Amino acid sequence: MSYGQLPPSNSGSTLERLFARLVAWSVWAMLAAVGLIFALSLLTWLVVMTVVSLIASVFTGRPAAVTVLWRRWREMTRQRWPQRPDAGTTTPRADAADATGASMPTRVEDVRWREVPPAAPRPSDDEPPRQP
Repeated sequence: MSYGQLPPSNSGSTLERLFARLVAWSVWAMLAAVGLIFALSLLTWLVVMTVVSLIASVFTGRPAAVTVLWRRWREMTRQRWPQRPDAGTTTPRADAADATGASMPTRVEDVRWREVPPAAPRPSDDEPPRQP
């Protein structure tokens, strides 16, 4: 199957080529404007919801969502890698159990298998309730 070749670039008048370029530029300008309007609308809603959250926190007494997120971010950025004073190097191996917290004691110690007794049969709707 063969396809026809594109016409040479010098086909058409100068006016047609100018018009084609203007249309192409206008399409790109429209797409850029739509993207800009979308970004501005997201930014507007972000600002509005932040202000609403801050105002609501004044009336409810709870911290605003922005405040909670900021505190968590600051707490996360202030954390340091677990350091061991007896280690020869300050960078633990990636598979070290104590670097990942896997060697830390947990509250779960007994994990043996236990048999669960079967559930008691539920009374059907036809039976009258039992009086104690």
